Amino acid sequence: MTLSEAQAQRLIQLYSDAERELLIELTKALLKGNSTANLRALLQNTRKIRADLLAGGREWCEQAIPALYTSALAEVDDVLGSAGGGFGTLHQQAMQVLAENAYSRLQQVDQLVGRRIDDIYRDMALEAIRGDVAGYQTWKQTAKLYREKLAEKGITGFVDAAGKEWNLKTYSEMVARTTTRETMIQGTANRLLEHGHDLAEIVGGMAKNTCQICRSWVGRVISLTGETPGYPTLADARAAGLFHANCTHNIAIAGSFEEEIARARGS
Repeated sequence: MTLSEAQAQRLIQLYSDAERELLIELTKALLKGNSTANLRALLQNTRKIRADLLAGGREWCEQAIPALYTSALAEVDDVLGSAGGGFGTLHQQAMQVLAENAYSRLQQVDQLVGRRIDDIYRDMALEAIRGDVAGYQTWKQTAKLYREKLAEKGITGFVDAAGKEWNLKTYSEMVARTTTRETMIQGTANRLLEHGHDLAEIVGGMAKNTCQICRSWVGRVISLTGETPGYPTLADARAAGLFHANCTHNIAIAGSFEEEIARARGS
């Protein structure tokens, strides 16, 4: 398992465990949905789970992103035979921005989870009150529908730019893999440019996350800045659909440079 995938799995496991705890609390509340006191306990318990999850997410951002970014720098240095290109302000700022962006996405996840739980709380509380007043037990029907939906789809409501809806598990997987991949790309690109190399090659990719568009880009050389004529740019590759959600491709120093470096070392 690569470092990138290992770090992604850390975040995925964190969210998988939290979702399981949230579903347990929701199920308990839905089985006793006619109790407003029990519903209030649902809010209190789930807020604690959410707070712990967000704290764990922040810790992941502060640990995983620097580890991945510095790993990307080291890989470029190793190929170039450099003793280390340094770790100046550029890289520190890049890591900070990447970490802040990742944490912002996790905050958005937390807000969406909170809204879904609040929706269930309000619906069940209204049904409980209505039953007290009119003598009906419609809360049982509402609770049953929620339990079935949660069992089938989990906590949903995460909609991407294309209008696709995700549940908490699949969305956290996407965030984890997208964040780790983007960190490796940025670290690699920044180090290559620092060494004066504008060209990079599209590499890698896990088979299960490789679509036809991605396969068509593997092995192609791109210009990181667009300053080298005759090559598509990194922006062109993104616009064509490469590095989509859950994509596991990366960039590396272009093969022609590796051959040139190997010849120089052998001479």
